[in-house]
Amino acid sequence: MDIPSHLESTASLILSGFPEGIPEADYLPLLAVLYPHMAEENLVEVVSLLMGYDRGVVLNDVYVAGADVGLDPDDAVAAVSARLVSAGLGKWGLED
Repeated sequence: MDIPSHLESTASLILSGFPEGIPEADYLPLLAVLYPHMAEENLVEVVSLLMGYDRGVVLNDVYVAGADVGLDPDDAVAAVSARLVSAGLGKWGLED
């Protein structure tokens, strides 16, 4: 997997939060957590690379997650957010 340099810190954050891989149940919540912090194209690129999903599928899912459609925000999104906070989401968010 070849992560572009401008997405390395994002990939590192995600992999730190999910060292054993991103479970399918956490996929949409992950998109929802990262959506407000990233350009859609960058979010699509990094997640499609990490998960091996087609970019078009991920793009549609980014729109779904960004619209908060079909998510359990109290549980799943909060759990993913907590994992990413523990992995350094706050510090990552301060990067240029």
